Amino acid sequence: MAKDIKQKEEMLILIVDKNKDLALITALILNEDILGGTIFQTFDRAYAIATNFQYIYPHDFDWEGEDIDFDEAVILFTKKVLEDEIQ
Repeated sequence: MAKDIKQKEEMLILIVDKNKDLALITALILNEDILGGTIFQTFDRAYAIATNFQYIYPHDFDWEGEDIDFDEAVILFTKKVLEDEIQ
C-alpha cells in the first residue's frame, strides 16, 4: 500500500513538472511575440508548438553541455516551425 502511494506521488510530481515546463515553453513563445497576434489569437498555436518542442526535448532534458541554451532553443524551434509552414 505504501509503495503504491509513493509511486502515485512520484507520478504526480512528474506530471506537474512536465506541465510546468510546457507552460514555460508556451510563455517563452508568447513573450517573443513572433506569432504576430494578441495572446488570445496566438495562445493555441504557441501551446501546440510548445507541445512539439517538449516531445523532442522532454522536461527533464539536460541542457548543460549543449551549444544552445533552453530559451534560445525554444525560439529557434518556433521560428523553424513557422518557416516550414510558409514553404
